[in-house]
Amino acid sequence: MGARFRGARSHAETMPAERTLRNSITDVSGVEVAHLTVAEGDVQTGVTVVMPCPPSVRHRKFSLGAYAAGGGLSWTGVEVAEDFGTFASPIVLCNATSVGAAYDALITRGHKRDPELPVDDGWPPIVVGIDDGYLNDLRRRRVKHDDVLAACEAARGEPPACGSVGMGRGLVALGCKGGVGDASSAASVGKDAFVVGVLLAANGGAPRGVGAARVVSPGFVAIVATDAALFPAELRLLGEAAIRGIDAAVTIGGEEGRLALAFSVTNTIDGSLTAPPGRLYEARRLADDGLGPLFDAAARASRAALGKALGDAAVVTGRKGRTVEKAPADVVASIAFTGR
Repeated sequence: MGARFRGARSHAETMPAERTLRNSITDVSGVEVAHLTVAEGDVQTGVTVVMPCPPSVRHRKFSLGAYAAGGGLSWTGVEVAEDFGTFASPIVLCNATSVGAAYDALITRGHKRDPELPVDDGWPPIVVGIDDGYLNDLRRRRVKHDDVLAACEAARGEPPACGSVGMGRGLVALGCKGGVGDASSAASVGKDAFVVGVLLAANGGAPRGVGAARVVSPGFVAIVATDAALFPAELRLLGEAAIRGIDAAVTIGGEEGRLALAFSVTNTIDGSLTAPPGRLYEARRLADDGLGPLFDAAARASRAALGKALGDAAVVTGRKGRTVEKAPADVVASIAFTGR
């Protein structure tokens, strides 16, 4: 392990060296997930929420790193979080025309938790918008403010459903039915054991001859969580590793959006609202030579999450009567396991 830094509190020392993983992002301590699915004829969409900690935890900041490439995605709060180096918001995935409603909902949630909406309790609101317009009529703007609040309240620490649920309902990937998937992978660094979890929204990629559904503004979004002691610059590299895992599995066009948001549940900052000015917090940092196993774990987990997103997807009929079929089992197997 690397040197000690003055910066933030560490939870890693309280974690057991060995754990039984459930192949879910919720294997990372404290992380919770919820989906809200809307399946109403031409409206096939939803909301997926990743909570970095349970709602009972108040005023906690997490380190964040972001990696982005290509286009076709929209988001809020990410640049502000990068400036701060930390965030305290749920991470919401929704369709492209619901970003404003989701942002407003997170502001409402923050004010309910604290009337002054401090940066420690819900700021900046992080919302990622994905274009699901092939199967979903985006003009309906069916996802509303209260739907996002309901999804936040429904988040739990159990492994979530995967496939055509939540934000995954209207997604199309590799010319077949896309969706949302999550997975986890263990990483050993010396005598320490860490977990990297990924929740992936799969939307795009080359069909490879298994379908003809066209994604107008494709994009892959990976939410990466870990209990390793990483800071923003290292978390950005962890997010990039998750995206590279997807790039190695499928053909991605240069114009297709890829976004990874990576955070650590270690080295959090707690109690800063009541702390005296200039207070210093204790922190840990993983030495650079320990990053490789974490990057490998992120790539493995993203591949496994993609396999679950496609493998657990259901056939969906949506906008203009379009129907998108599931990816063939052999395609899913090759994506999920080749090169692992």
